[in-house]
Amino acid sequence: MYPAASTGRRNEGAQTVGILEDLFSISGKVAVVTGGSRGIGLMIARAYVEAGARVYISSRKANVCDRVAAELSSGGECFSLPADLSTMAGVEHLASEVAAREPAVHILVNNAGAAWGAPMEEFPSDGFDKVWLLNVKGVFFLTVRLLPQLRAAASVDDPARVINIGS
Repeated sequence: MYPAASTGRRNEGAQTVGILEDLFSISGKVAVVTGGSRGIGLMIARAYVEAGARVYISSRKANVCDRVAAELSSGGECFSLPADLSTMAGVEHLASEVAAREPAVHILVNNAGAAWGAPMEEFPSDGFDKVWLLNVKGVFFLTVRLLPQLRAAASVDDPARVINIGS
């Protein structure tokens, strides 16, 4: 490969880093991360908190969600909103809790997911329903319910983001 061209200015690299940090900054923004108490969701939530975002994590297990949010809060703003997103009641609960706290949401990470460990030819109907309800229906309806907050955060130059992660 070719070496990067340089203008000979001493702080050129630092300026580039600063520009990139400004371009991709989420400091002061609001993020909702479902499945935020472990795995990829936890890694995303931690990174967002460290980057200065106000983060809401959701998980089925309230005690785990509360504990993780408390841990992440040591480095910034993180709040626990436990909910079972495999049910419409859980979706409605999470959406209403977010809406009660935030008029605008800049980032929604739909990370909560379920998997079923069975060969395809042995996959049970109830297993399919469980996976479908959380991985598809819950994702769709949570996004729909949070559209007012996502639209409130969006601008032409800086749209709100929805990130869907499938298990």
